[in-house]
Amino acid sequence: MVITTSTTKNSLGFPIIILLASLSALVAAAIDMYLPAFPTMGARLDITAGQVQQTLTIFLLGLGVGQAIYGPLLDRYGRRLPLLAGLGLFVIGSIAAALSNSFEALLAARFIQAVGASAGSVAGRAVVSDTCDTQESARIFSILGQVMMLAPILAPMIGGLVLIYADWQVIFWVMAAIGLISLLLTMRYLPETLSVQQRTPLSFLSIIHGYARQFIQPSFFFYTLAIGATFGFIFIYVSSAPFAFIDNFGLTPSQFSFLFAANAATMIAMSQVNMRLLKRYSASTLLYVGLVAFVACGLGLSLLIQLGQVALWSYALLLAMSIGTTGFITGNLFANTMATVQKNAGIASALLGVMQFTIGGVLAFAVSLLTPSLLNLPLSFAVLGSCTLVFCLFGKHFADKKAV
Repeated sequence: MVITTSTTKNSLGFPIIILLASLSALVAAAIDMYLPAFPTMGARLDITAGQVQQTLTIFLLGLGVGQAIYGPLLDRYGRRLPLLAGLGLFVIGSIAAALSNSFEALLAARFIQAVGASAGSVAGRAVVSDTCDTQESARIFSILGQVMMLAPILAPMIGGLVLIYADWQVIFWVMAAIGLISLLLTMRYLPETLSVQQRTPLSFLSIIHGYARQFIQPSFFFYTLAIGATFGFIFIYVSSAPFAFIDNFGLTPSQFSFLFAANAATMIAMSQVNMRLLKRYSASTLLYVGLVAFVACGLGLSLLIQLGQVALWSYALLLAMSIGTTGFITGNLFANTMATVQKNAGIASALLGVMQFTIGGVLAFAVSLLTPSLLNLPLSFAVLGSCTLVFCLFGKHFADKKAV
């Protein structure tokens, strides 16, 4: 095994990009693979639909906590060692979830699983920040998004297939196997991108100071709020869509899996368009185009529902268009956010992740407490999309002011 240290900008090779995307996709797999089992889990564990959604919410909160832990570790020990530890924890959490026979045990296992999975997200962003400039980062984050979207396409289909032949616990055994494979590939192929000279001492005061310094930077703060709102509407979609389509429109878990996969494919297609347009337009311009289109789709679907004109095809189509526009949002937003970071990319990536998943998890939890309604999804899209647009405008204002 050969471990090298890279310090040159724009030096990431395509195989490494694919590996980083696969590591980040562990989060998507852990979220999406068991979605078709939501109704089955509720019946087998004798819990409500809201409690089933809370197994997703606790995972999202665990991702936030985990990323806060990994940030300082990545800046002190490099990118590889904390990542390998996190992947091992993901495998342990997946096995614990597979062996769970109560709601409380499943919640605990999902939290452990989330803390482990968060390492891939934090380390991936830090590696990109180590090696790429803003425009190249936007391109790479778009590639990461496309590869990561294979998880929402394949994961629900795998979960639905497992449910045909086995119980819901087997889904978590599959996650454990995927985590183990990811651990072995990382050990073999991922290089270290943070040199020993660039590493920072690990102490309580340095951690607090690093987080505080990054948090009070206005451009980073507002861009990170935008990311939190973005992941809020994505998480709301993930947690609410199974009940909207299975309970309200009568789709089977397998049918829902294919519909969910089609929406993810729409995002991949739009991400591909975004990558091509990045050759001519800035990441900020494409970000605003995506946000305006996203809000418009949410408002349009909300209006149809209020007028009583919504059907399965129109609901699914406008949701697909909404999710598709995020192909213009996520990669460009991450690139703009990380471009504001001057040092301690590990802490910055972790803080971004903490706010991203904590805000997203809280928003998803809040929606899970509402009375189930077809209007919840599109209205959430319109409101949170508008908030994201405002936060981005503030972030760009402060970034431009600092550059002057």
